Amino acid sequence: MLIDILMSTYNGEKYLREQIDSILNQTYTDWRLIIRDDGSTDKTLQIIEEYVKKFSEKINLIKDNKKHLGPQMSYFELLNHSSAEYIMFCDQDDFWLPYKIETTLTKMKDLERIYPNKPVLVHSGLKVVDENLRVISDSFWKYQKLNPNLKSLCNLLIQNNVTGCTIMINKKLKNFLKVFPQNMIMHDWWIALVASAFGTIGHIDEPLVLYRQHDRNDTGAKKYSVKHFLGRVVKFRDSVESNKKIINQGKDFYSIYKNLLSKEQQEVVYNFVTLFESGRHERVYKIFKHRFFKYGIIRNCGFVCVMLIPSNKKQILNKLNK
Repeated sequence: MLIDILMSTYNGEKYLREQIDSILNQTYTDWRLIIRDDGSTDKTLQIIEEYVKKFSEKINLIKDNKKHLGPQMSYFELLNHSSAEYIMFCDQDDFWLPYKIETTLTKMKDLERIYPNKPVLVHSGLKVVDENLRVISDSFWKYQKLNPNLKSLCNLLIQNNVTGCTIMINKKLKNFLKVFPQNMIMHDWWIALVASAFGTIGHIDEPLVLYRQHDRNDTGAKKYSVKHFLGRVVKFRDSVESNKKIINQGKDFYSIYKNLLSKEQQEVVYNFVTLFESGRHERVYKIFKHRFFKYGIIRNCGFVCVMLIPSNKKQILNKLNK
């Protein structure tokens, strides 16, 4: 069963060889690596072309004239070049453990037997490592205090716990990903929302990726602690802006999928995206009624406090424009 692995690269020369080699060393071998470079100015393209020349049956480079799209749009562009029944997403700077594909596919098949004809997303744990692959934490979820069991729409609207480089989706889920949302925060978060609404999400507790942290990470792992939380609370403007981006992402989701959502789902998403348009008391009521909760008491207290402070949209905009 052919699996397409999608990789978007951008100035990734330092770790790219190590990542591609880790894919070549997988126990499952029926895969195709499809790479799109997003305008690198270092030796990334040269490295890719060397691998394409050596492994032409396994590795493809997509060449287009599109400008620097950013990782979100670049991965959506890559989806257009995939024809396999299953798709995985791959960062340029991590390291896949040898049994990653095999283990993920096994979980995918198990879920498809339980949920036939449904969109399915599978993701796994990660080990957080430094630039030399030395372990910082054996569990990304524990490191960032995330709970992969929170996978309902009301949870994923407000907090993502699905990491892109661990994802496998089936073709049925890919068929829902036809429209690129302008306010998407990251592709993994968006795909998790779609999977939660129309299919099912399964996770593998075992870490299957070494998630490399270095000074050029586009996104990365930040250890969650009380100190980290208090630092965010102090930056009220940043917290309001973050919530605004999350709600705008929800608005795109509602606009694109409204007619496909059940009435109950429509109500949940609508009440989420209109939080800032409600008075403060109604806002808190909606949060508790629809369980728009993150993982952890401290995070939820912080979220409710931030949502309480501005009493209307005008006050939020005034605060952001000062």
